Amino acid sequence: LNKGHIGNVSLVYTEPVPDRNIIVEKEKEYISSVDKEELNITVSMDGEEVPDGYTLFSSNEKVAKINSDNKIQAVSDGKATITVKYDGSQADFDIRVITPIKTISFTTTNSVIRVGKELQLKLKTTPSNASIDSLRYESSDEEIATVNANGIVTGVSAGKVTITLIDEYTGIEKEVNL
Repeated sequence: LNKGHIGNVSLVYTEPVPDRNIIVEKEKEYISSVDKEELNITVSMDGEEVPDGYTLFSSNEKVAKINSDNKIQAVSDGKATITVKYDGSQADFDIRVITPIKTISFTTTNSVIRVGKELQLKLKTTPSNASIDSLRYESSDEEIATVNANGIVTGVSAGKVTITLIDEYTGIEKEVNL
């Protein structure tokens, strides 16, 4: 008998441990660099909340760092990947740190757009260095006009449409009718 082996045959057999899934829930997608905002997360494994004992790592501590309370703290604008490790498993998620928008406005040089043509909406934010990563454009009817993430509206068919600009961080909404 040599450390659980006879010859080259093991006397001990262990089942491989299946991968256990870590689920991370975060309270928001964006945090403010201006306020050095902190982000709380909830970690669960196999359907049970893990109150402590997990470790957090940031891919970019110049954007988001892990503080002494094991919370994610905003440092400066950008994106960081946060890794959560617990009991031999890990999960990753991205966090975006932004300078929040106080006010937004957007205008167009024309209230009419021709079918098949494009129209660029002009965006203005305060402060002027505010992050626009949290902005989302929507069309009230994509069969009349579509709008992309850069505020370019494309005419699809004749009709009236409302383009809405939404700041997902503050909830501010603005509209323009075309």
